[in-house]
Amino acid sequence: MHLNESPFPPAPAVVEAMQRAAAGLNRYPDHDGSELIAELARRTGAAPDHIVIGSGTNELLYASADISLDQGDEAVAPVPGFPTYAKTITMRGATHVGVAVRKDGVVDIEATLKAVTPQTRLVFVATPHNPTGGLLGMADIELLVRELPEHLLLHFDEAYYEFGRHAGGPESLPLLARRRGPWIATRSFSKAYGLAGARVGYGITSSRELADAYRKIRINFSVNAVALAAARAALDEGGHLAELLDHTAAERGRLAQGLSALGFQPLPSAANFVTVVTPRPAAEIAQGLRAKNIFVLPFPWPQTPGALRITVGTRQDTDAFLAAIRSVMGA
Repeated sequence: MHLNESPFPPAPAVVEAMQRAAAGLNRYPDHDGSELIAELARRTGAAPDHIVIGSGTNELLYASADISLDQGDEAVAPVPGFPTYAKTITMRGATHVGVAVRKDGVVDIEATLKAVTPQTRLVFVATPHNPTGGLLGMADIELLVRELPEHLLLHFDEAYYEFGRHAGGPESLPLLARRRGPWIATRSFSKAYGLAGARVGYGITSSRELADAYRKIRINFSVNAVALAAARAALDEGGHLAELLDHTAAERGRLAQGLSALGFQPLPSAANFVTVVTPRPAAEIAQGLRAKNIFVLPFPWPQTPGALRITVGTRQDTDAFLAAIRSVMGA
């Protein structure tokens, strides 16, 4: 319960599409993912030449740093945040400027804007945010789009997009389209579509020129034929997606309620995990759970013993986790 994977396999039709694609693995895949991109364009309203694919959204996070950063530049990212942000920035020889998230776990847009300098070339913003689950509202996104300087690239990370929309979050693309400077919004098939092992994600960009920049630096055939077939088929399995989203919301609530009863402080989450501030050292609790073969992610949280991020699993996973943590806490 520490990697934010789907607890359920892909829809049967997706597995069948993968099996059919496997029969042709002697041939290279479509490097551009034309069929997948055409369907994404139809569903999002974005122009096909504004959309890029990648081996998970991780490839596109690295690409944003490659496109925008040189030594001596600065990049702003939320803290705590997805580790790839800091990694990509430092690998380019740029300075990582961390901005603490709000107490409710949402990315602090006002503080992010204040952290921007003339040396800033890249800003990462995530919603729902990992590892807290915090969801940006429309006013936050509008402020970001309106006030963020045009000289930098905005990477709007929506790896948990489907969960955020299910929780009532705004559709970001019409808001991002108002930005004058360059932007990319990245989304993943790893979480809500249950394709973490296939590694496929995509980005919607502000212009064909920016999309071309991502395409120019992509590794050849980085998204394999089986992954492309899976992603395309998954888009047609709306019922499977809806069931997963409903299940996640219900089990997320059960986890939060059970942990609250034990003295933990859940942060509001719109993702497929729950993050709680712990009453005892988070690493100690995580170690106790590990001894029971249950894995969660501990991380620091300011002026507290720490926090735990717990992925939503099956109902049985929730039951096992709550029983184990009651034992670890001596309850």
